Order: sequence, then structure tokens, then C-alpha cells
Amino acid sequence: MRMRSGFTLIELVMIILVLSILAVYVAPKFDITIFRNSNFLLQAKSSIRYAQKQAVASGCNVELNINASGCNVEWSNPSADSSCPADTTPINSPSNGSANFCNNSTPSATPTGGNFRFDNIGRPMDTSDNLLAIAKSIVIGDRTILVEAETGYTHEN
Repeated sequence: MRMRSGFTLIELVMIILVLSILAVYVAPKFDITIFRNSNFLLQAKSSIRYAQKQAVASGCNVELNINASGCNVEWSNPSADSSCPADTTPINSPSNGSANFCNNSTPSATPTGGNFRFDNIGRPMDTSDNLLAIAKSIVIGDRTILVEAETGYTHEN
């Protein structure tokens, strides 16, 4: 008599049945919004740092706007200084070529406080070109990004 090794059809069907039942109960408990918020937060911090580096490297002001539709970085040149790009010209992300630095993610809550500028030496300013006296807070859901006054150091609170 010959020995057979392996699983029977009934055993395989039972395993698939048990895995299906587990998947039905586990899948709804898997919350993807946590990952979306984390990804958006990381991309927002990256766009802030990139905007500051662009301002310092070019010697021109750079404006940043973080909102529910994304993270947009553009040149801020209302006085039409000939040594800087035209006002509101988008700065494209080096990673994806898009003007939206956060185009691969969406936050679960609308970010607040995400509109400000960096001057030509990297100091954060409000949209009226006044240097920030206190740290700028950008709230995304239950997490906060702080941009320190004077230095522009960006970190999560």
C-alpha cells in the first residue's frame, strides 16, 4: 500500500472557512485613518523643511499652504524682485514633480494654521511678512507640527 502525504480537500476547505470568518471580524477593526494621518503629517513636515531650504538656497521668500487638499509650496514675491521667481509660482516636489507635496495622502481632519512664509534666510513669517514671535502650530487631527520662531525648526509636538 502506498503512503500519501498532504492535506485532504476537506481540511483545505475548513482552513479557508476559518480564515474567512476571521477576516470578516478583523477587517472592520483595521483603521486606515491612522496611517493616512501619519503619512500626511510626515509629508507636511517634509514640505515645511523643503520650503525653508528653498528660501535659504535661493535668497527669496517662499510661501507654504497646508490644507485638506494638500501641501503647496510657492514663491512669494509680491514686490516683483527681478532676482526671484514671479509671485505665486509653484515649487514642484523633487520626489513626484507635483506642486502638491502631500498628493499621496489625505488627512482625516482639515489641518489648521498651515499658511505661512519663510524669508530669504529661513525665518518663519506670517502671510503679512511679519516675523513670528511664537512657534507656529499646524494641527492635523490629534497631532501638531510646531515651526519654531526665529529658527524655523520643525518638529512634532
